[in-house]
Amino acid sequence: MSKTIKSLLFAGLLAFAMPLSACSGTQKSSQSDTAEEKAVKYTVKENDTYWAPDDPTEYIAKTYDDVSASLGKSDEEQAKAVMTAFLADFFTLSNKDSDGDIGGLDYIPAASNEDFAEYAKYYYYNNYAQIKAKDGSSALPQVVNVTLSNVTPAKITYMDNEYDGYTMNAAIEYADSPEASNFKTSAKCSIIKVQDVHYVSKADVTGTKEAGEPKDVYRVIAVE
Repeated sequence: MSKTIKSLLFAGLLAFAMPLSACSGTQKSSQSDTAEEKAVKYTVKENDTYWAPDDPTEYIAKTYDDVSASLGKSDEEQAKAVMTAFLADFFTLSNKDSDGDIGGLDYIPAASNEDFAEYAKYYYYNNYAQIKAKDGSSALPQVVNVTLSNVTPAKITYMDNEYDGYTMNAAIEYADSPEASNFKTSAKCSIIKVQDVHYVSKADVTGTKEAGEPKDVYRVIAVE
């Protein structure tokens, strides 16, 4: 594992590595079948600060719209909106096409994005094919609610620099699934405010996305 990814999520990487093996589950029985959910196309109110999610579920679309709405509000409101959107997109596999379709990457610092995506592919998204083969697409994790608590301003170190940010706790709820007892349902999270650009993969030579100019944005640093 590279030094960059270690500094990104600290011990939190262990949480990303094991959410489908040792965590108690919280189910939400009223959520519709994930196959039906994916068939519906949800639109979002895009902004020029954070990229819109691909093929969002209803809840992921809502969290991104909340990010857009937070841009004119306080730092704390934006930090909470970004953290919620990241957790919803990253831990949802039901709308993903493969184990390499990693959610929430625009909420990770650009300098650590590639290493984080590679790590996530092999230590969380590796569950994608296994669950799909065993129980079908409807069993894939689908986040339907994130509740944040104990939101506290903090000075947070990332790559030897100190940034203003927040620590917070998260409770994560999922749609019904035979695997739900194994999904990650709680986390301690850290997020920083930093001048950053969008990450654009060097492999995406046909893409239309550009890194753009650095902006003051919030980036997720730890989920453990």
